Amino acid sequence: MSAPPIADIQRWSTRDIAAGQRLAFYSDVISSALDPMVVARAVTDPFDGEITATRLGPLILVHGVSTAHDCVRGGEHVALSTSRQFHLIVNRRSGWNLRHRDWVHVGCGDAVLLDSRLGHYLNFAQAFDNVHLVLPEAWLGQWLPDPAAFVGKPMPNDALWARALTSFIAQLVPENLQHGALPTQLIVDHVGALLALCANQLSGETLQPVLRQRQLRDLVQDAIVQRSTEQTLGAVDVALAVGISVRTLHRTLAACDQTFGGLLMSARVALATRMLESPLMARLTISEIGRRAGFVDPSHFARVFRRHSGITPARLRRDRR
Repeated sequence: MSAPPIADIQRWSTRDIAAGQRLAFYSDVISSALDPMVVARAVTDPFDGEITATRLGPLILVHGVSTAHDCVRGGEHVALSTSRQFHLIVNRRSGWNLRHRDWVHVGCGDAVLLDSRLGHYLNFAQAFDNVHLVLPEAWLGQWLPDPAAFVGKPMPNDALWARALTSFIAQLVPENLQHGALPTQLIVDHVGALLALCANQLSGETLQPVLRQRQLRDLVQDAIVQRSTEQTLGAVDVALAVGISVRTLHRTLAACDQTFGGLLMSARVALATRMLESPLMARLTISEIGRRAGFVDPSHFARVFRRHSGITPARLRRDRR
């Protein structure tokens, strides 16, 4: 039985599948949405699993929840893959074990990078909840000079940039993207930038940005602040304004331990804060202030503002009266 191809948002569930056919159905689904592989055994009976998937620019985003099972990608499955791609998996629930190069444990909140040219064995001893990004080789190569160096090595969420990476990706379930609170390219670039920062940190390199990089970072930051009210502002717009390539922009910010998305959200929150504190803006609703600061969605504005400021926009306005 074959699963339908990925469209805008695809959903698969074993709920309406006969118990004896669920493993075969789920194997077909994950082979279609990800890479050829098979569910080797179900730890609990009856087996149950759900997957949603959508395209995210050049990436594919997959959210999977399932009861405990083992999943195998052997040599015969690797041979069926037509192109090389990488898989970034973020664990949102219980710990599980992976054999990709060596046996490793991937704890709750951790991430791990897989290479489709290699087989793997996934041991989900408990029910799991994973967010999974399929990364084309060419795309990942723009962010990591040597992706293979990080394959099969857990990115622990107690490392600063790994935690930022996993926290961001953990929110990227397909349903959350339907409202379009952020442009797709901004999300994709932010994932790449966080991956680069995470890889740099895990490699142990501590190179300090040179003067030229700091100066260029300041120019980029100024351009972001000046245009932060543009709801569709992206890295390409700022790169054109500054007169550099998008790759140079991202590499410059990464050298300074910053990301385009992070600077953009900070600029918008700073502007919104000034408007919330201004008596001249007292008649504006909080939603309108968020819109004027560059946020498309009021709920996204509230979440980002609270993450940056520690309080909600409404609380700040009340406290300033």
